[in-house]
Amino acid sequence: MSLPRECAASPPGLRHPFTGLPLKPVTPELWTDGATRWPVVDGIPYLRTGREALREAVVSALERGDRLHAKALLLRDQDDHARLPPPPLAETTRLVEGVESRALGLRDALEQLRFGPVAHYFAHRQSAPTFLSALGLLSQHWDAPPCVVEVACGIGQVLHEVSVRGTPVLGVDVVFSKLWLARHFIVPDAMLLCADASAGHLPFAPLEGATVMCHDALYFLPDKARVLGELRRVAGSTGRVLVGHAHNRKVDQRGVGGTPLSPDEYAALMPGAACYDDAAFVTCFLEGTRVPATAPGQLDAAEALAFAWPGGPGRRAIDFGVPVPGARLRPNPLLEVRDGRVHPAWPTQGLAAEYATAHYLRGDAALLQQATARGADESRVRLARRRWLLNLPERW
Repeated sequence: MSLPRECAASPPGLRHPFTGLPLKPVTPELWTDGATRWPVVDGIPYLRTGREALREAVVSALERGDRLHAKALLLRDQDDHARLPPPPLAETTRLVEGVESRALGLRDALEQLRFGPVAHYFAHRQSAPTFLSALGLLSQHWDAPPCVVEVACGIGQVLHEVSVRGTPVLGVDVVFSKLWLARHFIVPDAMLLCADASAGHLPFAPLEGATVMCHDALYFLPDKARVLGELRRVAGSTGRVLVGHAHNRKVDQRGVGGTPLSPDEYAALMPGAACYDDAAFVTCFLEGTRVPATAPGQLDAAEALAFAWPGGPGRRAIDFGVPVPGARLRPNPLLEVRDGRVHPAWPTQGLAAEYATAHYLRGDAALLQQATARGADESRVRLARRRWLLNLPERW
């Protein structure tokens, strides 16, 4: 499989993650600050720190022209929250060959990479309330920015919704394999960067006017004040920072990890930000309404919080609930019909408990039948908003 030329595009102003010295290409696959060489694989710069031996092994593989081995090495690199060990190197090599030959789909790749429960999270993320709240928050504070940056972007599903509407995107994640899946299945033309937001600095120059997001991830990052400062730096003086689904430590999180803060503690790190109940943005997405800002002290019972910094309304309008022209909508494979009613069949009890509030995935089965009938455009748009119809990746 040959990747589009755009995949070679790297974030502007790449820097060494510790020294801040600018990185320059020696070759398209090797960048340096004059002292240290960093690999760029499938157009994804690998600037993760604390992985010196791995970085050197990948650089050596690229120098001898063994791109397959370089990819297999990076795809075994995990984050600190992985519940399963990575696959053996030989299995990872076969995975690369299967994806690049188009023999493997996204779910197969997630399983073979041993993502464990996270595989189900990514496979069905488009149906989750946390996905809708991300789009609702972004819609309410849409500025038609020159770029949308998402830190801890996962496999790029939020970025896909932005990209298909014509705005350039940059995805940053600490796990190379997630970005690699984003490249091959979700956002092939995006700028992608493997870097650790919790170590040193985000290794690229500010993108003046950008919208910089961190959704369903901030509570995992230990030095939240420093991370938020970096998000502000990247957005520049005219950009915006959006933090969504930041778990509230005052509410039972059902075993979710990380180090969540209270509403007041989050707000103290973002003076001047508008504060919201994150769940309200699900309604915002489904009904096209706006969410009023709420004082942090009134949100102690909210499971998760959202923040916009600065807190003013967006300068432009956008509706992420309306499918883009030409979108290939298919019935959501998560849904099943029982006794004339549609219900979500979550693949694990954990997801079923976490997403119990996904009321929009339930209803009269006749609605789904009407929407799949030819010519029922209005019904199709309505059920696409409710996630009964999805524009899934080609090889989902």
